[in-house]
Amino acid sequence: MFRSIKIPLFVLLSFALSNETFAQANSSSIELNIFPNPNRGTFYITLVSEKSHYAKLYAMDGRFASTLFLQNGLNFISIDVKPGLYILIINEESEENSFKIEIK
Repeated sequence: MFRSIKIPLFVLLSFALSNETFAQANSSSIELNIFPNPNRGTFYITLVSEKSHYAKLYAMDGRFASTLFLQNGLNFISIDVKPGLYILIINEESEENSFKIEIK
């Protein structure tokens, strides 16, 4: 007989966030704010940087969702994606910076 094993969602999310791709979320060298967060796909990102950056948005299951172009200052973002948790990844030189975005 087989038994089903139920793993709580927070355990799966913790595993996904501990992956090397997202490991540097707490040691970000890029200063930005995302608001409102959570949101409905329309939000602002304020970036404090001397140069512009391309950012990639990924769903928690690793699917690519969108590419965003961010400039210094206030950036208005409107994306059409399914509700869920997303990771915004910005590469700067040899560092990868990641930020969590929740879309309802």
